[in-house]
Order: sequence, then C-alpha cells, then structure tokens
Amino acid sequence: MRMWRRSREGVQPELEARLNYSPEDDLSFFTGTLLKDCRVWLAIAKTRPVGLLAINGDSVEQLYIDPIEQRRGIGTALLNFAKEKSPTRLQLHTHQVNVGARTFYETHGFRAVKFGVSPAPENEPDVRYEWDGLGSEHAV
Repeated sequence: MRMWRRSREGVQPELEARLNYSPEDDLSFFTGTLLKDCRVWLAIAKTRPVGLLAINGDSVEQLYIDPIEQRRGIGTALLNFAKEKSPTRLQLHTHQVNVGARTFYETHGFRAVKFGVSPAPENEPDVRYEWDGLGSEHAV
C-alpha cells in the first residue's frame, strides 16, 4: 500500500492532499473493495512491490508503478499481462490532467472514448479509454 500511495502522490499530489486518505483508509479500500471486487497482481523486484494491477472483468481498475521504478518497462509488462487476461477488450479511466498516464495508454493502443468527471469524492475531470484487442494501429 505504501508503493500505491507514493505513486498516487507522485502523479497528483494536490488531489491526494485534498482527499487526505489515511493509511487506515487505504487498508479499508484494499480489503473492502479492491481485493473483494478485483483480481490483483503485484510486480515484485528484489522482494519489494514495484507495481500493482487490479482488473475487474474487462476493466483495469488500478495500474500503479512505484515512482522510482517508472520508465523501466514494468507498466508495459503489467498492461500486456492485462491484455492477455482480456484479449478482446479492456477499458480504464484516468484523470485528464494525468498526461503521463494518458500518453502511456495511447502509446499502448488505447483510445479515448469519453470525457467526463470522476465520481465523488474525487470529482475530477477524467477520460475513459478503451482497447479493442486489435493492437496499436488504432492508437490515438
């Protein structure tokens, strides 16, 4: 959970400060929602978690990489793993201001299909991406 928190804070520190989730809140989300509703995988390097992937059906609910481990292929490996698990379709959401994530997904064949606002308590402009299993030739 510490890696997950560092990754969230690294991407959107203002949002994390506004939401002000405690470690107990994180644990409650993991045990009460994430582990209950999703299949969850960790990428491990030298016995420590460096990445997290959570899938619910054909939806990537969580994909986070430890900030100090980014740009080393871990996110690509986890996303490719997700594509193997759901080879015909995947969808996910990210915040519109998260340019790094948006570029990453678009580079890996996802296309933006809907712009909106994430549910409370975030209430942040977001974008839904889809991947249709046809490969990167359909990237935006």
